[in-house]
Amino acid sequence: MNYNPSETEFACRIISATPEDVSQAYYDLKRDMNPDFVHVFLDKIQRYALKPDRALFLATHQHTFIAFGTIINHSPPPENINKSTTHIINGYACATGLMVLPEYRKKGVASQIIEQWEQWARRKNLPGIWLITRQMSDWYQRSFHYSIQGTTLRNGVKKTILTKHL
Repeated sequence: MNYNPSETEFACRIISATPEDVSQAYYDLKRDMNPDFVHVFLDKIQRYALKPDRALFLATHQHTFIAFGTIINHSPPPENINKSTTHIINGYACATGLMVLPEYRKKGVASQIIEQWEQWARRKNLPGIWLITRQMSDWYQRSFHYSIQGTTLRNGVKKTILTKHL
């Protein structure tokens, strides 16, 4: 990973969440979300903390949840991508969410969560990870060696599909 010196100095702890962690995580993290979608976030983190085919990773700092990342064993590819991209991501874990509260960004928190995604996928014997991002494609490529596989349109917004072979 490409950490800069200031990133390595920040101390947070990454946990694999249990259902008991969900209420506090929801309370701590929802403030940075669009109020129209907060109920979707709660439903998602409840499922990801409970089901064995997925994981919810939470970052804590001073007894507060400051970030989350989610990953699932398998997710269907977007409908409007080409067959070669579908073939590449078939069998890969899918990273489905990553968010760090604004005041904790650029401190290495997301990097630590991505490390947990990779370790989780390796423990599940999955060959790689794929994800879709609207704005962070360059960061995933530069910092974590993800490769662009194509683009997709979701709700009229162009997003980039990235993969990393483990």
